[in-house]
This record gives sequence, C-alpha cells and structure tokens, in this order.
Amino acid sequence: GGEYMGKKERLLKTIEDNCGVITTKEVLELGFHKDTIKALVLDNTLEKVATGLYAFPHENIDEYLYFSHRIRKGAFSHETAAYLHGLTTKIPNNFVMTVMVGDNVSRVSKVKDNINFKYVNKDQFSVGKVEQLSPFGHLIITYDKERTVLDIIRDKKRVDAQVFREVIRSYFFSNDINLLKLSKYAVELDMEDELRQYTEVML
Repeated sequence: GGEYMGKKERLLKTIEDNCGVITTKEVLELGFHKDTIKALVLDNTLEKVATGLYAFPHENIDEYLYFSHRIRKGAFSHETAAYLHGLTTKIPNNFVMTVMVGDNVSRVSKVKDNINFKYVNKDQFSVGKVEQLSPFGHLIITYDKERTVLDIIRDKKRVDAQVFREVIRSYFFSNDINLLKLSKYAVELDMEDELRQYTEVML
C-alpha cells in the first residue's frame, strides 16, 4: 500500500545520500524493517554485496566498506592506513588489512586480488586500533598514526621506498607526533630496536 511506498522511497533516498550503499544495522537504526530490504532485493532495486551490506546494482561501491564487511575482524593497516591519515599522498593500488592469525580470509582473497593480508597475534592486533571515516564517509576500522608508522617500519622491505620515506617524514616532522604512544606501542609490538634507529636519526 501507500505506506510501503513511502517507506521504500525514504529508504532509497537514504541510500542515495549514503553513496549508494547501506548496512542492515543502518536500516534498523533508521526504523525500517528488515523486510523492506528484502522487498528491494526481490525487485532488483538493491543487491546484497556482503553479509549485512546492500548497494544499488552496478554501484561503484566503497571498497573500504566492502572489505570491512567481508572481514569483520580486520583493520586497514600499513599503506592503506597511511593514506587514510594523510601520511602518504599515493593512493595505494592494493588494500592492506591486518587480521589475527587463524582468521580465514580465503573467501575474500579468492574473489578479490586487490587486497593483501598481514597476520598478527591477538595481543598485537588491538594495539592502536581506531575507527575512522573512509574517503567516502563510512566508518571503518583502521590503526592510528603511531601503529601505522611502526607497521611501515617493520615491513620496510615490502613497502615502496618513496611511500616509506614520505610516511616517515610526514609523521616525524608533523605537529602531532606522539613519542610516548610510539614508544609504548614499540614495546607492545616488540619493535624497540627498530624504532630507536629512526628516532635517533629523525629527532
């Protein structure tokens, strides 16, 4: 009936304002019923992209949001986090995500070739984990600047040399450098010696 149409229009407008995607959680928080989504999927207005994530068909979907839905226990890290924090201007070709050892990510790595996974133990996983907005304005899980700088140092052999230099410089010459946090994380990540090599040169 008319009430259904009104709801449907309102939901579609919301999805449009949300860059063409919506999560089940957002739908429920907005006071819509799950059946409204089901109806929209049935008539091909929306498609299910991942568990709890819907988009307009053919929508060029926010991949940050896509990966954070496919890998619930992952955090964007390394070059991806550096880019999110403005520590590098180079848009990474591949996403980098850190997950806990034992997490099965094959369901995603099988279908997507533009993401690399880094594995850490449970204690190290949570060091410096934060929520941040993706470039499309969606809330995602990543690491703060200090954790990111340490990850980049630890992975120096793999990281592009230009990006590496840019990240180190951007951080150590910025106004919001936090040496206390950096040293605390270095202890938790077992990286005190590596960090000392940089702090002695940069500071």
